[in-house]
Amino acid sequence: MPDPRRRELLGLAAKGALAGITTAVIGRPGSRAFAASASRTHFRALVIGSGFGGSVTALRLGQAGVDTLVLERGREWPTLPARPLFGSSTRITDTMFWFRHWTRWPTLPPVPVTPAPGVMEVSQERHLDIACGAAVGGGSVVYTGVTVAPPRRYFERLYPPGIPYDELVRTWYPAVRAMLGAGPMPRDVYDSAPFTHSRLWDRQMANARMRTHPADSTFDWEVIRRELARTVQPSATIGESDFGCGNGAKRDLTRTYLPAALATGHVQLRALHEVRSVGRRSNGTYSVVVRRLDEHGADTGITEYTCEMLFLAAGTLNTNRLLVAAREEGRLPDLPDTVGTGFGDNGDQANLRSQPLEPIGPVQGAPCASTAFLHTGFGLPLRVENWVLSGSASLPATATFAVTVDTDHRGTFRYDPSSRRVVLADWTKEKSAAAARATLAYSTRVIEANPGSLPVTANNLHPFTGHPVGGCVIGRSTDLHGRIKGCKGLYVMDGSLLPGNVGGANPSLTIAAIAERAVAGIITAGG
Repeated sequence: MPDPRRRELLGLAAKGALAGITTAVIGRPGSRAFAASASRTHFRALVIGSGFGGSVTALRLGQAGVDTLVLERGREWPTLPARPLFGSSTRITDTMFWFRHWTRWPTLPPVPVTPAPGVMEVSQERHLDIACGAAVGGGSVVYTGVTVAPPRRYFERLYPPGIPYDELVRTWYPAVRAMLGAGPMPRDVYDSAPFTHSRLWDRQMANARMRTHPADSTFDWEVIRRELARTVQPSATIGESDFGCGNGAKRDLTRTYLPAALATGHVQLRALHEVRSVGRRSNGTYSVVVRRLDEHGADTGITEYTCEMLFLAAGTLNTNRLLVAAREEGRLPDLPDTVGTGFGDNGDQANLRSQPLEPIGPVQGAPCASTAFLHTGFGLPLRVENWVLSGSASLPATATFAVTVDTDHRGTFRYDPSSRRVVLADWTKEKSAAAARATLAYSTRVIEANPGSLPVTANNLHPFTGHPVGGCVIGRSTDLHGRIKGCKGLYVMDGSLLPGNVGGANPSLTIAAIAERAVAGIITAGG
Protein backbone atom coordinates (compact mmCIF):
# COMPACT_ATOMS: atom_id res chain seq x y z
CA MET A 1 0.00 0.00 0.00
CA PRO A 2 1.34 3.53 -0.75
CA ASP A 3 2.56 5.39 2.32
CA PRO A 4 -0.01 8.19 2.96
CA ARG A 5 2.56 10.19 4.93
CA ARG A 6 4.95 10.10 1.98
CA ARG A 7 2.13 11.21 -0.35
CA GLU A 8 1.45 14.14 1.99
CA LEU A 9 5.10 15.16 1.97
CA LEU A 10 5.35 14.91 -1.81
CA GLY A 11 2.18 16.98 -2.05
CA LEU A 12 3.98 19.79 -0.25
CA ALA A 13 6.71 19.68 -2.89
CA ALA A 14 4.16 19.96 -5.69
CA LYS A 15 3.41 23.39 -4.23
CA GLY A 16 7.09 24.34 -4.17
CA ALA A 17 7.47 23.74 -0.46
CA LEU A 18 10.65 21.77 0.23
CA ALA A 19 10.99 23.77 3.42
CA GLY A 20 7.59 22.39 4.40
CA ILE A 21 8.87 18.84 3.98
CA THR A 22 11.93 19.66 6.06
CA THR A 23 9.72 21.05 8.82
CA ALA A 24 7.46 17.99 8.71
CA VAL A 25 10.41 15.61 8.94
CA ILE A 26 12.65 17.30 11.52
CA GLY A 27 10.23 19.56 13.41
CA ARG A 28 9.33 23.23 13.37
CA PRO A 29 11.92 25.96 13.99
CA GLY A 30 12.10 26.59 17.72
CA SER A 31 11.09 23.06 18.65
CA ARG A 32 13.42 20.69 20.50
CA ALA A 33 13.39 18.28 17.57
CA PHE A 34 14.43 21.04 15.18
CA ALA A 35 17.16 22.31 17.52
CA ALA A 36 18.58 18.81 17.95
CA SER A 37 18.53 18.19 14.21
CA ALA A 38 19.94 21.58 13.26
CA SER A 39 22.85 21.20 15.67
CA ARG A 40 24.01 17.92 14.17
CA THR A 41 27.32 18.12 12.33
CA HIS A 42 28.10 14.43 11.72
CA PHE A 43 26.28 12.27 9.19
CA ARG A 44 26.94 8.89 7.67
CA ALA A 45 26.87 10.45 4.17
CA LEU A 46 27.23 14.02 3.03
CA VAL A 47 26.29 15.23 -0.46
CA ILE A 48 27.67 18.56 -1.68
CA GLY A 49 25.24 20.04 -4.20
CA SER A 50 21.57 19.51 -5.05
CA GLY A 51 21.75 19.44 -8.86
CA PHE A 52 21.17 16.38 -11.02
CA GLY A 53 23.92 14.20 -9.56
CA GLY A 54 23.39 15.33 -5.98
CA SER A 55 19.61 14.91 -6.02
CA VAL A 56 19.85 11.42 -7.53
CA THR A 57 22.42 10.46 -4.90
CA ALA A 58 20.37 11.86 -2.03
CA LEU A 59 17.22 10.03 -3.08
CA ARG A 60 18.85 6.65 -3.50
CA LEU A 61 20.84 6.94 -0.27
CA GLY A 62 17.68 7.95 1.58
CA GLN A 63 15.75 5.01 0.14
CA ALA A 64 18.57 2.73 1.33
CA GLY A 65 18.19 4.13 4.86
CA VAL A 66 21.53 5.98 4.84
CA ASP A 67 21.67 8.98 7.20
CA THR A 68 22.40 11.77 4.67
CA LEU A 69 22.86 15.54 4.64
CA VAL A 70 22.70 17.58 1.42
CA LEU A 71 24.54 20.91 1.49
CA GLU A 72 23.53 23.53 -1.07
CA ARG A 73 25.10 26.99 -1.37
CA GLY A 74 22.05 28.55 -3.05
CA ARG A 75 18.59 29.50 -1.88
CA GLU A 76 15.38 27.53 -2.05
CA TRP A 77 13.07 29.50 -4.31
CA PRO A 78 9.28 29.32 -3.89
CA THR A 79 6.69 29.04 -6.66
CA LEU A 80 4.79 32.28 -7.21
CA PRO A 81 2.07 31.91 -9.88
CA ALA A 82 0.78 35.48 -9.52
CA ARG A 83 3.89 37.65 -9.77
CA PRO A 84 7.46 37.55 -11.13
CA LEU A 85 10.05 35.88 -8.93
CA PHE A 86 13.29 35.74 -10.91
CA GLY A 87 14.96 38.38 -13.02
CA SER A 88 15.39 38.10 -16.77
CA SER A 89 17.08 39.78 -19.72
CA THR A 90 14.31 42.41 -19.73
CA ARG A 91 13.97 42.71 -15.95
CA ILE A 92 17.43 42.65 -14.40
CA THR A 93 17.52 42.01 -10.64
CA ASP A 94 20.18 41.38 -8.00
CA THR A 95 19.03 37.77 -7.61
CA MET A 96 20.06 36.73 -11.13
CA PHE A 97 23.78 36.26 -10.45
CA TRP A 98 25.86 34.63 -7.75
CA PHE A 99 27.78 37.50 -6.07
CA ARG A 100 28.55 39.65 -9.10
CA HIS A 101 28.92 43.43 -9.30
CA TRP A 102 28.06 43.51 -13.01
CA THR A 103 25.84 41.37 -15.21
CA ARG A 104 27.68 39.08 -17.62
CA TRP A 105 25.56 37.02 -19.98
CA PRO A 106 25.28 36.50 -23.77
CA THR A 107 23.46 39.45 -25.41
CA LEU A 108 23.10 41.33 -22.08
CA PRO A 109 24.93 44.65 -21.68
CA PRO A 110 26.98 45.03 -18.48
CA VAL A 111 24.67 46.49 -15.85
CA PRO A 112 25.62 47.09 -12.20
CA VAL A 113 23.94 44.78 -9.67
CA THR A 114 24.28 44.31 -5.93
CA PRO A 115 26.26 41.15 -5.08
CA ALA A 116 23.81 38.54 -3.77
CA PRO A 117 23.29 34.75 -3.67
CA GLY A 118 21.56 34.68 -7.06
CA VAL A 119 20.64 31.67 -9.16
CA MET A 120 23.51 31.73 -11.69
CA GLU A 121 27.26 31.75 -11.20
CA VAL A 122 29.29 33.03 -14.14
CA SER A 123 33.00 32.38 -13.66
CA GLN A 124 35.28 34.40 -15.90
CA GLU A 125 37.99 31.87 -16.68
CA ARG A 126 40.72 32.67 -19.19
CA HIS A 127 39.15 32.53 -22.67
CA LEU A 128 35.94 30.93 -21.39
CA ASP A 129 32.98 32.02 -19.28
CA ILE A 130 31.57 29.06 -17.33
CA ALA A 131 27.95 29.27 -16.15
CA CYS A 132 26.43 27.01 -13.50
CA GLY A 133 23.36 27.02 -11.28
CA ALA A 134 23.42 28.23 -7.68
CA ALA A 135 20.11 27.26 -6.10
CA VAL A 136 18.35 24.39 -4.42
CA GLY A 137 17.87 22.17 -7.45
CA GLY A 138 21.14 23.29 -9.03
CA GLY A 139 21.22 23.54 -12.80
CA SER A 140 17.65 22.25 -13.15
CA VAL A 141 16.41 25.69 -12.04
CA VAL A 142 18.22 27.54 -14.84
CA TYR A 143 18.48 25.08 -17.73
CA THR A 144 16.14 24.92 -20.71
CA GLY A 145 14.71 21.50 -19.93
CA VAL A 146 16.06 19.55 -22.93
CA THR A 147 16.37 15.89 -21.93
CA VAL A 148 18.13 13.93 -24.67
CA ALA A 149 20.72 11.15 -24.88
CA PRO A 150 23.86 11.12 -27.02
CA PRO A 151 23.91 8.79 -30.05
CA ARG A 152 25.50 5.39 -29.41
CA ARG A 153 28.49 5.85 -31.74
CA TYR A 154 29.73 8.96 -29.93
CA PHE A 155 28.99 7.67 -26.45
CA GLU A 156 31.04 4.55 -27.15
CA ARG A 157 33.86 6.67 -28.58
CA LEU A 158 34.11 8.80 -25.43
CA TYR A 159 33.13 6.68 -22.41
CA PRO A 160 34.81 3.61 -20.89
CA PRO A 161 33.58 0.27 -22.29
CA GLY A 162 32.63 -0.74 -18.72
CA ILE A 163 29.63 1.58 -18.96
CA PRO A 164 27.48 -0.20 -21.57
CA TYR A 165 25.33 2.10 -23.67
CA ASP A 166 22.64 -0.58 -23.87
CA GLU A 167 22.40 -0.64 -20.08
CA LEU A 168 21.84 3.12 -19.94
CA VAL A 169 19.21 2.94 -22.69
CA ARG A 170 17.44 -0.04 -21.13
CA THR A 171 17.55 0.97 -17.46
CA TRP A 172 18.98 4.31 -16.42
CA TYR A 173 17.82 6.77 -19.07
CA PRO A 174 14.19 5.58 -18.72
CA ALA A 175 14.42 5.79 -14.91
CA VAL A 176 15.56 9.41 -15.07
CA ARG A 177 13.00 10.40 -17.71
CA ALA A 178 10.24 8.89 -15.60
CA MET A 179 11.36 10.73 -12.45
CA LEU A 180 11.66 14.04 -14.30
CA GLY A 181 8.40 13.60 -16.24
CA ALA A 182 10.16 14.43 -19.50
CA GLY A 183 8.11 14.54 -22.69
CA PRO A 184 7.74 16.39 -26.00
CA MET A 185 5.90 19.66 -26.49
CA PRO A 186 2.16 18.99 -27.03
CA ARG A 187 0.70 19.96 -30.38
CA ASP A 188 -1.58 22.67 -28.99
CA VAL A 189 1.38 24.39 -27.33
CA TYR A 190 3.48 24.05 -30.49
CA ASP A 191 0.68 25.64 -32.53
CA SER A 192 0.33 28.64 -30.19
CA ALA A 193 1.60 32.16 -30.94
CA PRO A 194 4.65 32.10 -28.61
CA PHE A 195 6.03 29.14 -30.59
CA THR A 196 5.82 30.69 -34.04
CA HIS A 197 9.61 30.65 -33.99
CA SER A 198 9.58 26.87 -33.39
CA ARG A 199 7.39 26.23 -36.42
CA LEU A 200 9.54 28.55 -38.54
CA TRP A 201 12.73 26.80 -37.35
CA ASP A 202 11.30 23.41 -38.29
CA ARG A 203 10.25 24.70 -41.71
CA GLN A 204 13.69 26.18 -42.36
CA MET A 205 15.31 22.90 -41.38
CA ALA A 206 13.00 20.94 -43.68
CA ASN A 207 13.86 23.27 -46.57
CA ALA A 208 17.52 22.46 -45.92
CA ARG A 209 16.66 18.74 -45.94
CA MET A 210 17.53 18.35 -42.28
CA ARG A 211 15.11 16.13 -40.39
CA THR A 212 13.96 17.36 -36.97
CA HIS A 213 12.43 15.41 -34.11
CA PRO A 214 10.44 16.53 -31.05
CA ALA A 215 12.74 17.16 -28.09
CA ASP A 216 11.88 15.66 -24.71
CA SER A 217 11.61 18.45 -22.16
CA THR A 218 10.97 18.82 -18.44
CA PHE A 219 8.80 21.90 -18.80
CA ASP A 220 5.37 21.45 -17.24
CA TRP A 221 3.00 21.76 -20.19
CA GLU A 222 -0.02 22.29 -17.94
CA VAL A 223 1.60 25.40 -16.49
CA ILE A 224 2.50 26.52 -20.02
CA ARG A 225 -1.17 26.12 -20.96
CA ARG A 226 -2.13 28.24 -17.96
CA GLU A 227 0.32 30.90 -19.16
CA LEU A 228 -1.33 30.84 -22.57
CA ALA A 229 -4.73 31.22 -20.87
CA ARG A 230 -3.34 34.13 -18.79
CA THR A 231 -4.30 32.47 -15.50
CA VAL A 232 -0.71 32.54 -14.18
CA GLN A 233 2.11 35.05 -14.51
CA PRO A 234 3.75 34.58 -17.96
CA SER A 235 7.32 33.29 -17.79
CA ALA A 236 8.27 30.43 -20.14
CA THR A 237 6.01 31.75 -22.93
CA ILE A 238 7.81 35.13 -22.89
CA GLY A 239 11.25 33.60 -23.25
CA GLU A 240 12.27 33.23 -19.62
CA SER A 241 14.32 30.20 -18.66
CA ASP A 242 17.99 31.09 -18.14
CA PHE A 243 17.37 32.56 -14.67
CA GLY A 244 14.42 30.38 -13.65
CA CYS A 245 10.65 30.31 -14.11
CA GLY A 246 9.11 31.33 -10.81
CA ASN A 247 5.57 30.28 -11.71
CA GLY A 248 6.43 26.57 -11.68
CA ALA A 249 6.71 26.19 -15.47
CA LYS A 250 9.76 23.98 -15.03
CA ARG A 251 9.45 20.54 -13.50
CA ASP A 252 12.85 20.97 -11.87
CA LEU A 253 14.52 18.86 -9.18
CA THR A 254 12.66 20.66 -6.39
CA ARG A 255 9.51 18.95 -7.70
CA THR A 256 10.95 15.52 -8.47
CA TYR A 257 14.07 13.95 -6.97
CA LEU A 258 14.58 16.29 -4.00
CA PRO A 259 11.13 16.01 -2.37
CA ALA A 260 11.25 12.25 -2.82
CA ALA A 261 14.64 12.22 -1.07
CA LEU A 262 13.42 14.33 1.86
CA ALA A 263 10.27 12.25 2.16
CA THR A 264 12.34 9.14 2.96
CA GLY A 265 12.98 10.65 6.40
CA HIS A 266 16.70 9.84 6.10
CA VAL A 267 17.78 12.95 4.19
CA GLN A 268 18.18 16.54 5.37
CA LEU A 269 18.81 19.57 3.15
CA ARG A 270 20.56 22.74 4.27
CA ALA A 271 20.42 25.65 1.86
CA LEU A 272 22.67 28.73 1.87
CA HIS A 273 25.56 26.52 3.05
CA GLU A 274 28.54 27.23 0.80
CA VAL A 275 31.28 24.62 1.06
CA ARG A 276 34.69 26.27 1.32
CA SER A 277 36.95 23.24 1.74
CA VAL A 278 37.00 19.47 2.03
CA GLY A 279 39.60 17.23 3.64
CA ARG A 280 40.23 14.09 5.64
CA ARG A 281 40.75 14.00 9.41
CA SER A 282 43.21 11.80 11.26
CA ASN A 283 40.44 9.35 12.25
CA GLY A 284 39.60 8.74 8.58
CA THR A 285 36.35 10.71 8.45
CA TYR A 286 35.92 13.51 5.95
CA SER A 287 35.74 17.16 6.95
CA VAL A 288 33.60 19.72 5.11
CA VAL A 289 33.93 23.38 6.13
CA VAL A 290 30.90 25.51 5.25
CA ARG A 291 30.21 29.23 5.15
CA ARG A 292 26.61 29.88 6.19
CA LEU A 293 24.75 32.70 4.45
CA ASP A 294 21.50 34.57 4.89
CA GLU A 295 19.19 35.29 1.95
CA HIS A 296 20.95 38.60 1.30
CA GLY A 297 24.40 37.00 1.17
CA ALA A 298 25.71 38.07 4.58
CA ASP A 299 27.95 35.61 6.44
CA THR A 300 26.26 34.05 9.45
CA GLY A 301 29.13 31.82 10.54
CA ILE A 302 31.36 28.85 9.75
CA THR A 303 30.46 25.20 10.45
CA GLU A 304 32.53 22.05 10.06
CA TYR A 305 30.64 18.87 9.14
CA THR A 306 32.05 15.36 9.19
CA CYS A 307 31.01 12.13 7.50
CA GLU A 308 32.19 8.67 6.53
CA MET A 309 30.99 8.94 2.93
CA LEU A 310 31.49 12.18 1.00
CA PHE A 311 29.78 12.69 -2.37
CA LEU A 312 31.00 15.61 -4.49
CA ALA A 313 28.11 16.85 -6.65
CA ALA A 314 28.82 20.58 -6.61
CA GLY A 315 28.82 20.81 -10.40
CA THR A 316 31.84 20.52 -12.67
CA LEU A 317 33.33 23.91 -11.85
CA ASN A 318 33.03 23.72 -8.08
CA THR A 319 33.78 20.02 -7.64
CA ASN A 320 37.06 20.58 -9.46
CA ARG A 321 37.76 23.69 -7.40
CA LEU A 322 37.22 21.82 -4.13
CA LEU A 323 39.18 18.71 -5.03
CA VAL A 324 42.16 20.32 -6.74
CA ALA A 325 42.55 22.77 -3.83
CA ALA A 326 42.29 19.91 -1.30
CA ARG A 327 45.03 17.97 -3.07
CA GLU A 328 47.42 20.91 -3.50
CA GLU A 329 46.88 22.26 0.02
CA GLY A 330 47.49 18.81 1.56
CA ARG A 331 44.00 18.10 2.89
CA LEU A 332 43.50 15.24 0.42
CA PRO A 333 47.08 14.54 -0.70
CA ASP A 334 46.25 11.09 -2.10
CA LEU A 335 43.93 12.37 -4.82
CA PRO A 336 45.03 11.15 -8.27
CA ASP A 337 47.02 13.55 -10.43
CA THR A 338 44.31 13.16 -13.07
CA VAL A 339 41.80 15.08 -10.92
CA GLY A 340 41.36 18.44 -12.63
CA THR A 341 42.14 17.15 -16.13
CA GLY A 342 39.93 16.35 -19.11
CA PHE A 343 37.62 19.37 -18.85
CA GLY A 344 35.56 20.39 -21.87
CA ASP A 345 32.88 22.92 -22.83
CA ASN A 346 30.64 20.30 -24.54
CA GLY A 347 31.04 22.19 -27.80
CA ASP A 348 28.37 24.72 -26.76
CA GLN A 349 27.50 27.29 -29.43
CA ALA A 350 24.62 29.70 -30.09
CA ASN A 351 23.53 30.96 -33.49
CA LEU A 352 20.96 33.42 -34.85
CA ARG A 353 19.37 33.70 -38.29
CA SER A 354 17.19 36.63 -39.29
CA GLN A 355 14.16 36.49 -41.59
CA PRO A 356 12.79 40.05 -41.71
CA LEU A 357 9.94 39.11 -44.06
CA GLU A 358 8.56 36.49 -41.66
CA PRO A 359 7.61 38.20 -38.37
CA ILE A 360 7.31 35.94 -35.34
CA GLY A 361 5.69 38.27 -32.83
CA PRO A 362 6.86 40.52 -30.01
CA VAL A 363 7.89 37.71 -27.61
CA GLN A 364 8.54 34.00 -28.01
CA GLY A 365 8.51 30.97 -25.73
CA ALA A 366 11.63 29.44 -24.21
CA PRO A 367 10.95 25.66 -24.21
CA CYS A 368 12.72 23.84 -27.04
CA ALA A 369 10.32 22.09 -29.43
CA SER A 370 12.68 20.32 -31.82
CA THR A 371 16.17 18.95 -32.32
CA ALA A 372 18.17 17.40 -35.13
CA PHE A 373 21.43 15.45 -35.16
CA LEU A 374 23.80 16.13 -38.05
CA HIS A 375 26.47 13.45 -38.29
CA THR A 376 28.42 14.68 -41.31
CA GLY A 377 29.10 17.69 -43.49
CA PHE A 378 30.16 20.31 -40.96
CA GLY A 379 33.60 19.29 -39.69
CA LEU A 380 32.27 17.99 -36.37
CA PRO A 381 29.07 16.05 -35.65
CA LEU A 382 26.58 18.31 -33.92
CA ARG A 383 23.13 18.39 -32.38
CA VAL A 384 21.12 21.53 -33.10
CA GLU A 385 18.12 22.62 -31.03
CA ASN A 386 15.32 25.11 -31.54
CA TRP A 387 15.99 27.84 -29.00
CA VAL A 388 15.30 31.35 -27.78
CA LEU A 389 18.44 33.34 -27.02
CA SER A 390 17.98 35.41 -23.89
CA GLY A 391 17.56 39.06 -24.81
CA SER A 392 16.66 38.38 -28.46
CA ALA A 393 13.16 36.90 -28.15
CA SER A 394 11.54 39.90 -29.83
CA LEU A 395 13.87 40.01 -32.85
CA PRO A 396 12.71 38.75 -36.27
CA ALA A 397 15.10 35.85 -35.90
CA THR A 398 15.30 32.16 -35.13
CA ALA A 399 17.88 30.94 -32.65
CA THR A 400 19.75 27.65 -32.58
CA PHE A 401 21.66 26.11 -29.72
CA ALA A 402 24.28 23.58 -30.80
CA VAL A 403 26.37 21.00 -28.97
CA THR A 404 29.17 19.47 -30.99
CA VAL A 405 30.99 16.16 -30.56
CA ASP A 406 34.53 17.36 -29.91
CA THR A 407 36.84 14.54 -28.82
CA ASP A 408 40.06 16.57 -28.88
CA HIS A 409 39.94 19.89 -27.05
CA ARG A 410 40.31 19.65 -23.27
CA GLY A 411 41.44 21.88 -20.41
CA THR A 412 42.98 21.53 -16.95
CA PHE A 413 42.06 23.02 -13.57
CA ARG A 414 45.19 24.05 -11.66
CA TYR A 415 45.89 25.56 -8.27
CA ASP A 416 47.36 29.08 -8.22
CA PRO A 417 49.34 29.34 -4.95
CA SER A 418 49.58 33.14 -5.13
CA SER A 419 45.81 33.61 -5.08
CA ARG A 420 44.97 30.23 -3.47
CA ARG A 421 42.37 29.76 -6.21
CA VAL A 422 41.76 26.97 -8.67
CA VAL A 423 41.55 28.24 -12.25
CA LEU A 424 41.04 26.81 -15.72
CA ALA A 425 44.67 27.16 -16.68
CA ASP A 426 45.13 26.20 -20.31
CA TRP A 427 41.93 26.92 -22.21
CA THR A 428 42.43 28.88 -25.45
CA LYS A 429 40.08 30.44 -27.99
CA GLU A 430 41.24 27.81 -30.48
CA LYS A 431 39.70 25.09 -28.30
CA SER A 432 36.25 26.56 -28.97
CA ALA A 433 36.92 27.33 -32.64
CA ALA A 434 36.11 23.95 -34.22
CA ALA A 435 32.65 23.94 -32.62
CA ALA A 436 32.07 27.52 -33.77
CA ARG A 437 33.05 26.64 -37.35
CA ALA A 438 30.73 23.61 -37.39
CA THR A 439 27.78 25.68 -36.14
CA LEU A 440 28.46 28.47 -38.64
CA ALA A 441 28.67 25.96 -41.51
CA TYR A 442 25.35 24.46 -40.43
CA SER A 443 23.67 27.86 -40.30
CA THR A 444 25.09 28.85 -43.68
CA ARG A 445 23.52 25.79 -45.28
CA VAL A 446 20.13 26.56 -43.70
CA ILE A 447 20.32 30.18 -44.89
CA GLU A 448 21.16 29.05 -48.44
CA ALA A 449 18.04 26.85 -48.45
CA ASN A 450 15.79 29.66 -47.18
CA PRO A 451 15.83 32.78 -49.40
CA GLY A 452 15.35 35.92 -47.36
CA SER A 453 17.24 34.58 -44.34
CA LEU A 454 20.36 36.39 -43.15
CA PRO A 455 23.13 35.61 -40.65
CA VAL A 456 23.15 37.55 -37.39
CA THR A 457 26.22 38.09 -35.24
CA ALA A 458 25.24 37.71 -31.58
CA ASN A 459 26.73 40.42 -29.41
CA ASN A 460 28.76 38.19 -27.11
CA LEU A 461 32.46 38.90 -26.93
CA HIS A 462 33.27 36.02 -24.58
CA PRO A 463 33.37 32.29 -25.41
CA PHE A 464 30.77 30.73 -23.16
CA THR A 465 29.56 27.36 -21.91
CA GLY A 466 26.52 26.49 -19.84
CA HIS A 467 27.48 22.81 -19.96
CA PRO A 468 30.92 22.43 -18.33
CA VAL A 469 31.86 18.75 -18.04
CA GLY A 470 34.90 16.74 -17.02
CA GLY A 471 37.85 17.15 -14.69
CA CYS A 472 37.21 13.98 -12.63
CA VAL A 473 36.61 11.70 -15.57
CA ILE A 474 34.98 8.35 -14.90
CA GLY A 475 37.36 5.47 -15.53
CA ARG A 476 40.38 7.77 -15.09
CA SER A 477 40.09 9.65 -11.81
CA THR A 478 37.33 7.38 -10.51
CA ASP A 479 36.24 3.81 -10.98
CA LEU A 480 33.09 3.07 -12.99
CA HIS A 481 30.87 3.93 -10.00
CA GLY A 482 32.35 7.33 -9.18
CA ARG A 483 34.68 6.18 -6.38
CA ILE A 484 37.79 8.35 -6.46
CA LYS A 485 40.77 6.07 -6.87
CA GLY A 486 42.81 5.61 -3.70
CA CYS A 487 40.33 7.47 -1.46
CA LYS A 488 37.89 5.15 0.26
CA GLY A 489 34.54 6.77 0.97
CA LEU A 490 35.09 9.66 -1.48
CA TYR A 491 32.89 9.88 -4.59
CA VAL A 492 32.08 12.17 -7.53
CA MET A 493 28.48 12.24 -8.79
CA ASP A 494 28.11 15.16 -11.20
CA GLY A 495 29.18 16.46 -14.61
CA SER A 496 32.83 16.18 -13.59
CA LEU A 497 32.55 12.46 -14.40
CA LEU A 498 31.76 13.08 -18.06
CA PRO A 499 34.77 12.91 -20.42
CA GLY A 500 34.86 16.59 -21.42
CA ASN A 501 31.98 16.10 -23.87
CA VAL A 502 28.62 14.37 -23.51
CA GLY A 503 28.78 12.99 -27.05
CA GLY A 504 26.20 15.15 -28.78
CA ALA A 505 23.64 15.99 -26.10
CA ASN A 506 22.83 18.35 -23.27
CA PRO A 507 24.38 16.88 -20.09
CA SER A 508 21.48 16.63 -17.62
CA LEU A 509 20.05 13.25 -18.66
CA THR A 510 23.44 11.56 -18.89
CA ILE A 511 24.69 13.06 -15.60
CA ALA A 512 21.59 11.78 -13.80
CA ALA A 513 21.70 8.37 -15.50
CA ILE A 514 25.35 7.80 -14.68
CA ALA A 515 24.70 8.93 -11.09
CA GLU A 516 21.75 6.49 -10.87
CA ARG A 517 23.96 3.65 -12.10
CA ALA A 518 26.88 4.63 -9.87
CA VAL A 519 24.99 5.04 -6.61
CA ALA A 520 23.12 1.77 -7.22
CA GLY A 521 26.48 0.01 -7.44
CA ILE A 522 27.77 1.76 -4.33
CA ILE A 523 24.69 0.82 -2.30
CA THR A 524 24.83 -2.78 -3.49
CA ALA A 525 28.51 -3.03 -2.53
CA GLY A 526 28.01 -1.26 0.80
CA GLY A 527 30.30 1.63 -0.13
